[in-house]
Order: sequence, then structure tokens, then C-alpha cells
Amino acid sequence: MSVFKFPWKKQKEASEERYILSIDGGGIRGIVPAVLLSAMNDYLRSKGDMRPLYSHFDLIAGTSTGALLALGLAMKEVNVRKEEGGECAVTRHVRTGLFSHADVTDGYIERTADPACFKTLYTENARKIFSSRNRLFGSVFTDKYDSSSLEKFLIGTFGEVKLSDAMVPVMVVSYDSIGGKGEILSSYNSWKDTGAATAARASAAAPLYFPPLYTVTPQGKEAALLDGGVMANNPALLAYEEARKLYPSCTVFHILSLSTARGIYRFNPKEALNGVAGWAEPVMKIYPNAQMDLVDQVLSSLSDVRYTRISGIVTKEKIKLDDTREESMKILAEGGKKMYEDNREAIEAYLDRLALRSDFSQVKLKPFSAYLEKK
Repeated sequence: MSVFKFPWKKQKEASEERYILSIDGGGIRGIVPAVLLSAMNDYLRSKGDMRPLYSHFDLIAGTSTGALLALGLAMKEVNVRKEEGGECAVTRHVRTGLFSHADVTDGYIERTADPACFKTLYTENARKIFSSRNRLFGSVFTDKYDSSSLEKFLIGTFGEVKLSDAMVPVMVVSYDSIGGKGEILSSYNSWKDTGAATAARASAAAPLYFPPLYTVTPQGKEAALLDGGVMANNPALLAYEEARKLYPSCTVFHILSLSTARGIYRFNPKEALNGVAGWAEPVMKIYPNAQMDLVDQVLSSLSDVRYTRISGIVTKEKIKLDDTREESMKILAEGGKKMYEDNREAIEAYLDRLALRSDFSQVKLKPFSAYLEKK
């Protein structure tokens, strides 16, 4: 049987619209967006859309714990159970004659990790990741944890796959303290040959908790990569900037931004001491809070952006990024469900748009010829 190879022809819509998924940082609080992702996937399936969740997005972005989830969605080979279901054909309706048309299969969208399993990445591994404490001097002269357990977990999850192996464009955020600038490690830029495990490690190097990732940039310069939250705990604005480069013809960017349910920090200076004694702790919380607010304000004001921010308070209890108590993880999981319910209308309106997509040119397709060879 002859195999005809049809060139990819992008299916034009009335206006070119692109969809971005952005996931915040927050350590163990990543359980919240993990639950959201599972619920989102369930909703699409309930509507008859059996395509993998990752394939609906033109760019997936994450910071710190969000980087773990972003890479978990985008990478083909992840040590997580694959989603059930067969491959999804991508077809075009083309003219074959003056009055005749035919469906042409360009390739198949492959299954990757099941979003329903992402929560277990936390519940089954969190205690191991946050276990190797540096006890000699506490956290005064050294980081709270060494990085060995985190690195072992990431290698066990992602193996040797590189960022360039991602099924759709993916980016994670880090900050180079030696270079004094942010770094976007992505599947399409100069960092693309970096291992997914290394990229996740760089984005999750939270100061005081884990040491930096010392490495060399693709340009040959020494770098000390810190947690992306130093620069953008909510990476949505950076993702928008990257998407504009990837899709210069796009007229509307639909951004779905998932928080880790971090509360808004409020501080009244009248109720505290002045100077270092009064401001040492508050100022460390005010800066990231202000940064997050800035992202929301800017994206909400841009004419070519439709920004859907999913956030909320899931508990009045303070749950730190390394809180691995069983009751805390349970609270976060239940909080993720509550956040979905509280934001159901906005989330499902966004998902309904995803279900209408017909252009999957951003996805790495399994060739039709490879499918025929199995027959």
C-alpha cells in the first residue's frame, strides 16, 4: 500500500487565537492545581472531547512546583501512568476534485501522563523530597534541605528526556543570581537540550530551602539558577511575552492561570515596630504579593489577552511549601476541589472554547505512516 504524505496546512480560523496554560509556584501547594488539572480533563471528557489535555494548549508555562506540573503535562515520557484511550487522529477536509472532498489524516495525538495521577506525585513523594535536612547548623548557615532527594525524584519522574522532547511548547521560569536576570528554560529556545529533570530542579531551587543549581548557560556563562518565584511566581505574563514570539500572527491570547491558593498578604505598619525589627518578615511577603498583583493587573488590561485567573483561599491555616503532614495535603486536595467549584463558570467557559479547537499545528504528531506500519 502506498503511503501519501500530505504537507501540513494550518487550518485558519476567523482570527488566530492561541491558548496558554500557566501554573504558579508554591511547593506542596502544587496539589491544588494538580487537582484542578484532573477536574479540567474530566470535564472535557464528559463533553466527548477525548484529546489529551496538553494538546489543547499552544504553550504551557510553570514556575517551581508549577514547572513540575507543566513538564508533567507536556513531556511524552514521564514516569506516571499514561491516560487511557487510543491515539486521536488529526484530519483535514480537503478538496480532491471539482465537486469532491476527502478527510486527510495528518497524524495522531499521542497519550501522555494522566492528569488524574499528578496529585500522587505530591502525596507519595513529598516526604522524601523534604527529608534530607541539613541538621548541623540548622538553616542559619546552610539551606534547610540538601538537593539529593529532590534530584532523585525528578530523575525518577522525567528520566533522561530533554525539553525539546515536549509534545507542545513548554517553558519554566528560573532566575540566575550570577547573571542578575531571569532565565526561561524552554523546549524551543537555547535551553532546549537541557534535561526536563534539570529544568524542573532549576525552577524549584527555593532560597533557604534548596541550594541553587550551579550550571553553565547555553552561551557558556556560569550561572546559579534559583527558584522561578524570585522572578515570577505567577509566570503568566512571561508566558504571554513568549507566546507573542512563538505566534506573531495571533490576535487573541487566551490565558488560563492556575494559582496554588496562596492568600493575599496584608500588613498594617501601625501595628508593628519600625526598622528592621518590624519590617524584616513583612517586606519578604509584600514583594511577592505585589508582584502577583502586578501580573494580574497588566494581563487584565491588555487588549489582545483574555485572562482567566483561578485563585482563592482554601484554608485559613498557613500551609508552608514544605508542609508534608497528611492532614495538610488532604486540606489542599479538598481545597483544589472547592476552588474548581467556586470558579466553575469561568473554568468551564474556558474549557468549552478549548473543545472547539480544530488547529493542532502546535502538537508533535505521530506520523500517519507510523500508524500504518503497525497494521
